Amino acid sequence: MALDLTRFRVRGVGTALPSVVLQNEELGTALGIDPDSITTRTGILERRVAADHEAASTLGALAAREALGRAAVEADSVDLVLLSTYTPDLLLCPTAPAVAELIGARRAGAFDLNGACSGGVTALLTGCSLLDSGAFSRVLVVSSDLTTRYIRPDDPKTRLVFGDGAAALLLERASSGENGWSVLAADVGADGSGAELFCVPVGGSAKLTRVNGHAHPGLPSIEMNGRAIFRFGVEKGAEIVERLCTRAGLEPQQVDWVIPHQANLRIIRSLMERTAIPSARWVINIERYGNTASSSVPIALAELIESGRLTPGSTVLLVAFGAGLTWSGLALRVGSG
Repeated sequence: MALDLTRFRVRGVGTALPSVVLQNEELGTALGIDPDSITTRTGILERRVAADHEAASTLGALAAREALGRAAVEADSVDLVLLSTYTPDLLLCPTAPAVAELIGARRAGAFDLNGACSGGVTALLTGCSLLDSGAFSRVLVVSSDLTTRYIRPDDPKTRLVFGDGAAALLLERASSGENGWSVLAADVGADGSGAELFCVPVGGSAKLTRVNGHAHPGLPSIEMNGRAIFRFGVEKGAEIVERLCTRAGLEPQQVDWVIPHQANLRIIRSLMERTAIPSARWVINIERYGNTASSSVPIALAELIESGRLTPGSTVLLVAFGAGLTWSGLALRVGSG
């Protein structure tokens, strides 16, 4: 879809990472795996793991406070708190209201969005669209996921890859004539036939309570078809880049930055090979955090913004894909504020 959304401002960004760092040496010892092979297979050196007292709400609130602080904006001026998470604090209850309460945004509306690993990009598009509607002037978009809570200690497929983290972007509707950011194109999709490729078998669906022909007693944990998910990430990621460029009217050489979902370094390298965008323009931080689910792209975007490497007029592609199956992409033009 070709878009012409009202320009918006990114007033402030923030990130929050648990203090516990799980490095490959410790993880390799626990799983009986050579630490160097972990890096070779995933591109990851370390990941963050939430402590018992941490939750999607508390990490999200830390990132949100940092974004508000950098913007010098009071929380009670926020119109809406939009939280992307697939690891909510409570079942049958949204976590966004808890984030709003923790930061003091008591007059804000608040709701969750679950798009799995593509959720952070979908939430950003949703926030921009709500600003464009005129219903809100200031939207706080937060992503916060604690995937490690659902990993079996003896499952190397998931334990090697995932980490926990949160990010926040404070968005405002830009005034008339202001050189704000703009959305050039979007690509959002889903394929429910792949829902069982990555899931936690729990809840009301009898189909999802039995994976690979057997039930799982005790605490629910992630079931993942690693090969199928890998293929999906490579194929869908390349398609997203191509569609965003086509819809935005961009040639690959006109793309200044690509921020892909930090799922696996081998997936990202495959995407580089399948596109004509030079490797130096791809933002990669997976070696420090692992796969932080819906926070993956927002954390990398926040770090890119804070690094000062973005200049007005630059083009940025956000590319995400995940469980569900879902995918989401945005082509953005950077503004001056």
